[in-house]
Amino acid sequence: MFLKIFSRGSKSKQKKFLVLDVGTTGVKGIVFADDGTVLAKSYRFLKKNHPKKGWVEQDPMEMVSASIFVLRNALDLAKLTATDITACGITNQRETTILWDKNTGLPVCPAIVWEDNRTKDWCDDLAQKHGPLVREKTGLLIEPYFSASKIRWILKNSAQAEKLKREGNLLFGTVDSWILWNLSDEAVHATDYTNASRTLLYDIKEKKWNSELLEIFSIPSNILPQVLDSAGRFGSLRRDIVSGEIPIGAIIGDQEASAVAAALERGVTKVTYGTGAFIAQGLGQNFELHDGFYTTLVPGLYGPEYMLEAKVSGYGDQVGKYLKDPVKLKEVLESLTKEVGQVLERLPLPVSKVMADGGITQAEFLLAEQERVSGIKMVKQKIYDGTSLGVLYLLQDFLKQPKV
Repeated sequence: MFLKIFSRGSKSKQKKFLVLDVGTTGVKGIVFADDGTVLAKSYRFLKKNHPKKGWVEQDPMEMVSASIFVLRNALDLAKLTATDITACGITNQRETTILWDKNTGLPVCPAIVWEDNRTKDWCDDLAQKHGPLVREKTGLLIEPYFSASKIRWILKNSAQAEKLKREGNLLFGTVDSWILWNLSDEAVHATDYTNASRTLLYDIKEKKWNSELLEIFSIPSNILPQVLDSAGRFGSLRRDIVSGEIPIGAIIGDQEASAVAAALERGVTKVTYGTGAFIAQGLGQNFELHDGFYTTLVPGLYGPEYMLEAKVSGYGDQVGKYLKDPVKLKEVLESLTKEVGQVLERLPLPVSKVMADGGITQAEFLLAEQERVSGIKMVKQKIYDGTSLGVLYLLQDFLKQPKV
């Protein structure tokens, strides 16, 4: 996918990059050298709230404060300042939905997280009527997992959101857009095509927001962010955060970032073991639909390409719960590898090896067990933070672009 040519000079002479990874369980700030070496890492936990069964929410303001903390702390740990950093990039949990007042900057309600299931019944009903059309345009299914039904739920259940919509003062964003709007000097309201492609509102063949999809979900177009290439100029980090100017040169959804790190061209397969296990296989320039998989966009060498994706949910929390109980942990990991193995078997293209990343790969037993279960060679990514590594590669690509 991307040709990775690293500098071979000393760490002090290499370019340095700052990556912000806003995940579901926490936020990371990582300083990379140009050769992929991690110079410093900072982490802050994010709380999840479950006000009702099936509901999963997070505090958007906590996401912002945690992001500012880890960016500053990572620079402090690396003993660097803004003048030492060539560019910054952002990767994020996808689909999670935030609506806010563009004048005050305040969210109208908690963020509805990708795991949230409150709109399931409504989605099931809508799929009966519009499922095939939506699938053909977006590569996705009408499910509560994606952003569109979450936006509609907020518009229907928040009087403030409805009022702001009528006044033209409401903005929508996935986590990347929310963080960008808050952390950029220019208050940029934008996203990239990987995040847009997970909303159910973006035509992944035409590469644009689709009016027919917006009508199906009763969502106004004026609340949507501008969609840009994943590697490109998204403004600059606020000077009061990092005491200097750092260009924001990349934004990308977490699983697509991991795919970039794995050089996900046609037939290449990767698994990220994190809050959920996410399995992806590159399709190249071909738009294809396969049962049991979502089709989504991913950066390629010459522009957006397609990949298949499936997820195995629920294991991240279980792993965290049993970290101090080796017997229980082994049982959880065995169950996880079996489910991942079943997905790998269903992939349409032959799989000779799988690139693996994510926090759970730190458990040595995991990949050995996955190899045993699947009969496929598992290759561990050079660092388990494959999502952040993919952002580094995009930032290196950003630097090669002609300056406007």
